[in-house]
Amino acid sequence: MTSSEGEGFTFRTVVPVEGPVESWMTGVEAEMRRTLSTVMKEGVWNYAKTPRNKWIVDCLGMVTLAGSQVWWTWETEDSFRRVREGDKHAMKAYANKLTDQLSQLTGMVRGELTGEARRKVNTLIITDVHGRDIIDTFVRDSVMNAREFAWESQLRFYWDKDMDDLNMRQCTGLFRYGYEYMGLNGRLVITALTDRCYMTLTTAMTYRLGGAPAGPAGTGKTETVKDLAKAMGVQCVVFNCGEGLDYKAMGNIFSGLVQCGAWGCFDEFNRIEAEVLSVVSSQIRQIQEALKNDMSRFQFEGREIRLDPRAGIFITMNPGYAGRTELPDNLKALFRPVTMVVPDMEQICEIMLFSEGFDSAKVLAKKMTVLYKLAREQLSKQH
Repeated sequence: MTSSEGEGFTFRTVVPVEGPVESWMTGVEAEMRRTLSTVMKEGVWNYAKTPRNKWIVDCLGMVTLAGSQVWWTWETEDSFRRVREGDKHAMKAYANKLTDQLSQLTGMVRGELTGEARRKVNTLIITDVHGRDIIDTFVRDSVMNAREFAWESQLRFYWDKDMDDLNMRQCTGLFRYGYEYMGLNGRLVITALTDRCYMTLTTAMTYRLGGAPAGPAGTGKTETVKDLAKAMGVQCVVFNCGEGLDYKAMGNIFSGLVQCGAWGCFDEFNRIEAEVLSVVSSQIRQIQEALKNDMSRFQFEGREIRLDPRAGIFITMNPGYAGRTELPDNLKALFRPVTMVVPDMEQICEIMLFSEGFDSAKVLAKKMTVLYKLAREQLSKQH
């Protein structure tokens, strides 16, 4: 299986392409998940035995991301354990180790790399910077215990030996990794706002509800949902809603999402007409009830269909423009709201420059953001 960026992997078992298309495509999907699960296990296992730079080049992009986060989680919890046993400087030592790892990665970016390896390293720097910033905060605020909310509220990756599977935890939620092949499609810079949004969305999913990021255009509502799906290895499909959508079309979309275990992100959901929304709310309630009861099959729109527990429904809304309806209360109750604000452009610019190998990223980011801010204020919009 090859991604659009040219990265690929070989299935461990051959899948025959014969018979009805829906049969062999299902087989291909199942084999993709099985093979990626094995590849992920090998990647996590080899991390400790291989020099990190070589490990990054050898592994698939999604394995480098998830694998390094598994080990980041383990090393952080190990630092908490060492602090508890009396080594007061364990967390500080780990913060220094993370800074050294980042210096190695920026060194790699400036060196000779293939296009594929460069994209992997760029993305890894973005997640590693976030990991280092969290540990620096722990050192600054004297967070000494793994039971503290500052640590519990992070998206943490664990390889569970009993289940022999990759799990993610955040607050009280436990999620299994989706093993959807992502290729090298990059990740968002994770800011404090992204973290808060993740926490709301994962908590909503713990209670089998949907998530509803709301805020003005350009604040990253859809992108944050897509990025969380990438982190969890789940496919995310984005739909732009308009007045033309009726309840039958929505029913077909929901039916497809729950059967293949994908997330659906419905953009500008409040553009759908009020009469349609009232039917849609009963459809979503049906799906959420089935998820809460851990059903594998359920009745939906007059048919019995398969239910994949990974499925999730998210909506984004732009506040108060003409032609947008207010959501009915029975629909609001099915979603956890989260308000998005304009992100910190300077921080994002700094981390993006850093991921491309610039050492003086902080100074450059300030110059860049000031330049574009002045351009936006003083120049007219001409395309």
